[in-house]
Amino acid sequence: MRIARALALAGIDSRRKCEVHIKNGAVQVNGEVVRDLGRQVDLASDHITFRGRTVSFESYSYYLLHKPVGYTTTANDEQARANVYELLPKQLVAGTRQPGKGKTRVFPVGRLDRDSSGLLLFTNDGDLANVLTHPRYGVGKWYDIKLNRAFDPRDGKRIIAGVHLSDGHARAEDVRILSRRRLRVLMREGRKREVRRLLEAMGHQVVELCRVSFGPLMLGNLRPSQGRFLSRPEKKQLLLLKDQSLKSSAGVKI
Repeated sequence: MRIARALALAGIDSRRKCEVHIKNGAVQVNGEVVRDLGRQVDLASDHITFRGRTVSFESYSYYLLHKPVGYTTTANDEQARANVYELLPKQLVAGTRQPGKGKTRVFPVGRLDRDSSGLLLFTNDGDLANVLTHPRYGVGKWYDIKLNRAFDPRDGKRIIAGVHLSDGHARAEDVRILSRRRLRVLMREGRKREVRRLLEAMGHQVVELCRVSFGPLMLGNLRPSQGRFLSRPEKKQLLLLKDQSLKSSAGVKI
């Protein structure tokens, strides 16, 4: 197995970012700094360290949380605000921490800002995280949105056509008008606060924003602060999506 894939398997980071860590000399195999992305490793016999710490290869974990408003997704919040890791089961810890006995490191897949709520997936599956969040794969995310004023139905075409923001063109894939002030919007990228900035550029202020789906995952009836481990059918759907996406990516070696 290639060293970058092994690190992603351990939940260090996405495979692409693990390649950067390797090039920067942050990874050692059996005491030797490795910068060769083609280096093959044996998880059963090789001793791998990342920034001086032993990398453990745990089984994958997948946990779905209904993030409430007021919580940050940053593992190390210098302002000591409420953090989503406070809402996870005790056996799950932030990916930035060394796991103790019986504990698994996980990290959030795609962030929701402090003022937003909804579906937030935690996992240690780096390849899956990359598939779900990288624009190349175009995984859809639906958001329920409440605006400060009525949405003009004629703006439906405009939000799909998109607007120019400071970091590029932003657009919705689809929009459904639920009521005069409520929308359901489908996005496929995921830049920082993209949904809010897109609507603000159109003259609207987002009062509430809740992510109700992410790829095949649905928020369902989970209440804010509630969470659950994924069911077998849900995990099967995610793994199928991951495998198909990686295999169909031109030039990507699995």
